[in-house]
Formats: sequence, C-alpha cells, structure tokens
Amino acid sequence: MFQSFEWALAFRYLRLKGHEGFISVIAVFSLLGIFLGVAALIITMSVMGGFREELLGKVIGFKGHLLFQPVSGKLADYDESVKLLSSVENVVHVDPIIEGQVMASFGDHATGALVRGIRPEDLRERPLVANNIVDGSLDDFGTGEHDLAVGIRLAENYGLKIGSLVTLITPKGRVTPFGTVPRLSSYEIKAIFEVGEYNYDSSYFFMPLDQAQKYFKYGDTAQYLEVTLSHPDMISETYPYIDQRLKATGHLGRLIDWRVLNRSFFNALQIERNVMFIILSLIILVAVFNVISTMIMLVRSKNKDIAILRTMGAARSSILKVFFIAGSIIGVLGTFLGVVAGIFVAKNLQGISDFIEATTGAEVWNAEIRFISEIPAIIEPSEVIAVTVVSLTLTFLATLYPAWRAAKTDPVEALRYE
Repeated sequence: MFQSFEWALAFRYLRLKGHEGFISVIAVFSLLGIFLGVAALIITMSVMGGFREELLGKVIGFKGHLLFQPVSGKLADYDESVKLLSSVENVVHVDPIIEGQVMASFGDHATGALVRGIRPEDLRERPLVANNIVDGSLDDFGTGEHDLAVGIRLAENYGLKIGSLVTLITPKGRVTPFGTVPRLSSYEIKAIFEVGEYNYDSSYFFMPLDQAQKYFKYGDTAQYLEVTLSHPDMISETYPYIDQRLKATGHLGRLIDWRVLNRSFFNALQIERNVMFIILSLIILVAVFNVISTMIMLVRSKNKDIAILRTMGAARSSILKVFFIAGSIIGVLGTFLGVVAGIFVAKNLQGISDFIEATTGAEVWNAEIRFISEIPAIIEPSEVIAVTVVSLTLTFLATLYPAWRAAKTDPVEALRYE
C-alpha cells in the first residue's frame, strides 16, 4: 500500500533542520499533546471505573444483592424462608436481618449509628467483613449477652478498643405513665472491622440477631431477608425465580434488587463517566488541531519539493501518502506513548500518591471525603481500545486535508513562484 520511498520522505520531512526546524518543534508539541490527552483519558477512566467497582463491591458485599421486605414488616418464619430461597440456583446465602437507628454513647461522646442484627454464622460468611477484622475476632461474636462489632473509623474517632462498652439508645422505648422512655443498653465490643468504605467503617454496628430481636422488640421475627448471589450480574436471571417461589408459598412483600436500591447513585457515576470521556477527548481533539497546523505548515514549506517530485513522475497518490504517513506517525507515536504511560500510572496510582504525600506533605487522597481508603483503578481493555481508536481516528482524519492539499499542488505554479 505504501512504497519505501514514501516512508523515507515522510521520515525525512519530520526531521527538518535549519530555518525549517521550527516545524519539527511544533510536530513534537503536537505529539506531546496527543500523548498527554490519551494518558489522561486512560488514567481518568481507570480511576472512575475502579471507583465504581469498589463502591459496588462494598455496597453489595455489605448488604447483599436482593432484599425481601414482608408486608407486615416482620417475618416470623424466617428459617423456612431461608431454606426456601437457599435452594434457588445462583443463591449463595440468605440472611435474616434486623436494622435500626440508634444513638451510640461513649463516655462523654455520642453519635448516630445504624445497628444491623445478623446471625453470627452469617456474618462469618461475609468475606467483606470476616476477612477484614483488624482487631478482635468473630469467633466469640454472639457468645456473650451483649456483643458488638464496630468499624475501625468509629473506633479510632472515639478511642474504642476490644472490651470497650458502648451504650445504645433507641427512641423506640417503653411506654410509662410519664411518657415514652428511651431504651438504653450497654454492649461490649468483640471485633473491629475495616471494609474500606468510610460510611460503613464509621457508623455501622453488627449485633447478633437474637440480641437485636430483644433490643428492638422484634420477638422471634426478622425485619427482612438479604439474598446474596454468586455474582451481581446474575440478578436478571435469578430475580424471576425467587419472586415466583415467594409468591407460590404465600410470602407477600417487596423484592428489591441492588440496582433499584442504588439506582440514582450508580446511574450518576455512569453519566459522570461518559461525560468525562467526552470532555477529556477534547484534549486529544485540541492536539489533533495542532497536527493539522503542523502538516499545513509542512506542505507550504515543501511546495518546491512537491513540484519537483511531480515533474519527476511521482503520482498525486504518492504525494498524498507521504504527508499522510508524516501526520500519522505523530498520531501513532503519541497514542502509543500515551497508552503506555496511562497504563503505567493507573497501575501504580496509589504508590505515586503515597510518594507525593511523603515528599510534599500534601494530602492527595482523603478517605473521609471520598469514602474509599485507597485510590482505586481498574484498567478495562475495552476502554483502552476505545481511547486508542478515538485518538488514531482523529489523527488520521486530521492528516487527510493537508495531504490532499499537497497532492493537489500544481507543479507549474509552484516552480514559477519558487
């Protein structure tokens, strides 16, 4: 498709010297523009993809994929319901849950918190919590009369440790002749977990289900069921079977999946991701305009050479290919370097952040603001390919007009004025 002399001329024109060397300098800056645009786009998309996957993993790993809420608000036969749903394909485990808001008091300090009552054996089967115990153990969780597991951020903020007592206060107290008295009860911390999501680590307590039943006055019932599947993507094919089985056995209530529970949040992330792709693509587009300027200047400076080549028998198509190759080299090289740099930075983003913080003292990543303890980055091959295709397509299109103008040069007119 391209002859050897066309490649040789293209490389020669990119190595201009003397008074024409300025064009080569502009070509270098055009290459750097494409390089920075591609690298920035890959890094940003990797971080946003990692952020989404990290939050998705934390939210789902903490609360399950499906939620069944009975109409009455209380599920009496939850053991039978657990067995019923556990036999459905793709269901990993089913957990009866009681959840309620409380005021937690630690000596002179107090804060709002959310208590999740769960069977101890079910909590031990949740990898997100069970595999991230930083102090204490879940082995003794549920053996005492008043046990709690708390997040590490809450423990650090209030100086809590294993064995510390926490007083929980709920407004749903007992009714007396003098009015409703809030219910108070003290609990001992048996384990401290760190799931990596700031909201969960700073405001959630786990309590054994039987103790939560007593504290929240649920008797021998559960508030709802949480169903965890083998993979979040199985929700579409598993939901109908679970819904059908619940209705067939007379279980009336709402069945909600994680997509509905977190729809606005994850939709906002996806929209933001798409918008960022478009915005950052403009960086590449600006660099492409520099390529157009570079090639137009190169064509103008080589009018005499083009005329001589044409008089020696070079075809218009050969002239077009020469300048097309010259412009494409800038785009291909800039895109390649940008992809390499983007992947390297995305893979080592946390290390780079730690290095900057250590050398400058500036705080690059604040877990309290961003809800995740470390910078997440997931490199999706499809996104890297998409960025590469966009960059190369824009570059190739940018070189067509200058190359076409070069091919249309009239050798007689060019030689007359040269």
